[in-house]
Amino acid sequence: MKFFLEIFIKSRYQLFLLLTILFITISSCFQGKKRGIDFDLANFGEPDSLYEPLYSKGFKIFYFGSDKIVEVLNPWDENAPSDLFFIDNTGLRNVSGLPIIKAPVTNWSAFSSSQVVMADKLDVIETLKSVADPEYISNHKIKEGVISGTVKNAGTVYEPDIETLIVSQPQFIFVSTYKENHYDRLNNVGLITIPDAGYLETVPLGRAEWIIFFGAFFNLEEEAKKIFKEVEISYNETKAILSEIIHRPTVTTGFLYQDIWFVPAGDSYIATLFRDAGADYPYSDTKGTGSLGFDFEKVFFDTYQSDFWMFTVNHPGNFTYADFQSMDARYAQFKAFKENKIIYSNTYNSGYYEWGWMEPHTILKDLGKAFHPALFADHKPIFFTILQP
Repeated sequence: MKFFLEIFIKSRYQLFLLLTILFITISSCFQGKKRGIDFDLANFGEPDSLYEPLYSKGFKIFYFGSDKIVEVLNPWDENAPSDLFFIDNTGLRNVSGLPIIKAPVTNWSAFSSSQVVMADKLDVIETLKSVADPEYISNHKIKEGVISGTVKNAGTVYEPDIETLIVSQPQFIFVSTYKENHYDRLNNVGLITIPDAGYLETVPLGRAEWIIFFGAFFNLEEEAKKIFKEVEISYNETKAILSEIIHRPTVTTGFLYQDIWFVPAGDSYIATLFRDAGADYPYSDTKGTGSLGFDFEKVFFDTYQSDFWMFTVNHPGNFTYADFQSMDARYAQFKAFKENKIIYSNTYNSGYYEWGWMEPHTILKDLGKAFHPALFADHKPIFFTILQP
């Protein structure tokens, strides 16, 4: 639903366009999946315990004493087998048929900036020895490591440098999962790829809960649970305050891209945020977790009287109303444009796509303050703010 200005630098444009499509408008991810573990547990016996996420639909953790199996459900096909990974803390089990990760983890690779964020939060950034697309990672330790050579440049997500990865010898590579498998070449040379599907969760707290999945590979689940608990408490406290709002302003979102206006469906991540932030969204009753594609006339008819307009852009420097209107002069006809009630995140420097997923409580408060200025007077917006005229 969110797309970017044609004047931007081509490589950055392409990456953020991809992130927007996948991060915001992906459809039917992890809905109603209750599959069990797809593995013969005869050699393991029954697990001692099981971690089932409270909000996430995409992973589970099975514990067998100090050892564990992490399951990642296939988000694209509910009938497909899960991906399973055995984390060996004892060296006592004879395991075959599963990728084995021997603890402790001292060398791994990240193919997404979100994994760098989790590593930093759990204080295992020093174990990260190679990254893909380092130019899109803001963490200063990784930037310095790439310059000094202590962190290897593994190429791009779509064209990974296999030779560099083989030399680096990571114990595993965290990759973002896609419907088309881009990583067979890595698996074929013996590298272990672990799909990180957190960005496909449609519930804000569901995305943040993936830090527990990440922590399991480093035996840091308890630390990860504490981090997540703080996020959960803050999000739900803010949501409770906003649920008492009597007047709920209306909000539209997105803008045209190649003559199509993509908006989030009623069960999507963004629609949930609008609902929790005390705003009414015209398409909240539509079905689905993905996006809906309309023409300009349809969206204009449905939303031109909306009180607010929320979107993301990727713009070097300050983004202005003039910049927005230059995209399409018809935008000036919307009530929110006329009344200076544009809520935006400039992803060029806001960090929304890099670590915003881990801070849904902050995003919710940003939106809550924008929709209801009298609330959260002491809150300084981080990701989303009102565009000043």
